[in-house]
Amino acid sequence: MTDSKTLPGSKTLPDTGPGTLAVVDPERARPHAVVFGVVRLACGPWVGRPDLRAAFFEGYGRELTDKEERSLRCLAALDAASAISWGVPHHDPEIVEGGRPTLAGLERGDAA
Repeated sequence: MTDSKTLPGSKTLPDTGPGTLAVVDPERARPHAVVFGVVRLACGPWVGRPDLRAAFFEGYGRELTDKEERSLRCLAALDAASAISWGVPHHDPEIVEGGRPTLAGLERGDAA
């Protein structure tokens, strides 16, 4: 399952102990590829910071498989196109500008 916790403005709940279930933004939760959860990291804070990516995957316990890496690039392109196509008609330049560098990086071959 994935959710939208990596979206800008999303909140996380404090840990309230074992056996507690916290559901934030359940209308966006859905079955999805495991790699979907790292798209916004790969296209945001990890850009130019291989140390952050390495630290994440060290904690995760493994690197992505070749298939997951290919999926990440595809999902990054979809995420960027979605941001631009939503941001333009809604006059949200911050969202639009979040998508453009990802597409440019994918075109150069150095993103996601």
